[in-house]
Amino acid sequence: MELSINVFVLAGIFATGVLLGFFLRRRNIAAYDKKVAELEKEMLTSHAEILQLQREKIEVLRKLESPSIPVIPIKTNPKEEKPAEALPDVASRKMLLGKHP
Repeated sequence: MELSINVFVLAGIFATGVLLGFFLRRRNIAAYDKKVAELEKEMLTSHAEILQLQREKIEVLRKLESPSIPVIPIKTNPKEEKPAEALPDVASRKMLLGKHP
C-alpha cells in the first residue's frame, strides 16, 4: 500500500491546525479575561459595601458614646458616695435663737 502526500497539502493542513488552535485559545483567553473583570468588579462592590457598613458602625458608636439624653444611674457604688453634709451644731443653733443650755 503506497501513500503519497503532497508536501504543500501537508503544510496547508499544518498551518490550518495552528491557526485553528490559535483562534480557539484566543477565544478561551478572552472568556477568562471577561470572567476576571467580572470578579474584580464584584470584589470592588463588596469592598465598597464593607466600607459603607464600617462607616455606619462608626457613626452608631459615636452616637452611643455621647448620648443626647443624660443618663442618671439609679444605683451608685457606696465607695463613690460623697459624705453626707454635716448638720449644724445644735448648741450653736440654740445660741442663735436665744436659748442657752
